[in-house]
Amino acid sequence: MKSMVPVNTRIIDVFEETNDVKSFLLENNLDEDPLPGQFYEIYVRGAGEIPISIASWRDGLLFSVKRVGYVTERLHGMKKGDILGIRGPFGNGFPEHRRHTVLIAGGIGLPPARSYIEYWLSKGSRNMQLLYGARTPSDIVYRRILQEWSNYIDVHITVDKGDKEWKGNVGVVTTIFHRIKDRESDFIIIGPEIMMKFSVMELKKLGVSEDNIYLSMERKMKCGFGICGHCNIGRYYVCKDGPVFKYSLIKDIPEVFH
Repeated sequence: MKSMVPVNTRIIDVFEETNDVKSFLLENNLDEDPLPGQFYEIYVRGAGEIPISIASWRDGLLFSVKRVGYVTERLHGMKKGDILGIRGPFGNGFPEHRRHTVLIAGGIGLPPARSYIEYWLSKGSRNMQLLYGARTPSDIVYRRILQEWSNYIDVHITVDKGDKEWKGNVGVVTTIFHRIKDRESDFIIIGPEIMMKFSVMELKKLGVSEDNIYLSMERKMKCGFGICGHCNIGRYYVCKDGPVFKYSLIKDIPEVFH
C-alpha cells in the first residue's frame, strides 16, 4: 500500500515553543489534505517513526512535538532544510462543528485543538470556547496565537503552578470549568489520559451528556492501519477507528483510562 511507505519531505522551518516543545513546518507534498484531529506518521531516518497530530496546514504541514524519547530527541536535533519521511493523514478526526464547541486541552494537547480552531475560524465560525491547562507559564505553547484567538473565541488558560509574573488562574484545567458557557455544547478533550479522565468526571457532574463528549485517544499508535495491534482498546483500534472517540462508545472498555 502506497501510504505504508513514507514520502520524503523537507523541513521549511523550525520554531521553539518551549524548552521541550518544537514546531516543524514541512512541505506538503502528499496527495490528500488532512481534517482537524487527524494524525501523520513522521519518520526520522535511523531513529524510527512516531504518530503526531496535525496542528495546522495553512502554509505547509505543521507539527508540534514534545521531546519525550529517542525519536523525538533526534527530531528536535533537526533543522530547516533537513529531510523527513511522512505518511498520512490517518484517523477519523474531530466531529464537525455543528453548534457551540468547548475544547479542553492539556499540555501538548493544544496543537490538535489548534487544527480545529483554525479550520473553523477560516470558515467564519467563532462559536467556540477553549479551556487550556499547562504545567507552568513557561510550558504554555502558542502564546502569541492564544492572544490572537482571544479576539475571536473565548479563551481561558490555567497553569498547575504559577510564578512571580503569572497573573492568571492557578490549578488544573478542571478548576476553570465554572467558566463553561453552554453545557449543551460539544466537548472535545485532548491531553494526558489522567487529565481526560477527571475532565470527563467533572463534565458529567455538570450534567453534560456522554454523547456530547469526545476524546482524542492518542496512545501507542504505530502502523496507522490497525494491523500491528499496538493501539487496541476493546474492539477498536485507535489509529483506524479513532483517534477521536465519542465517550459514550468507549466508556465501558477497561483499557480506557487504565
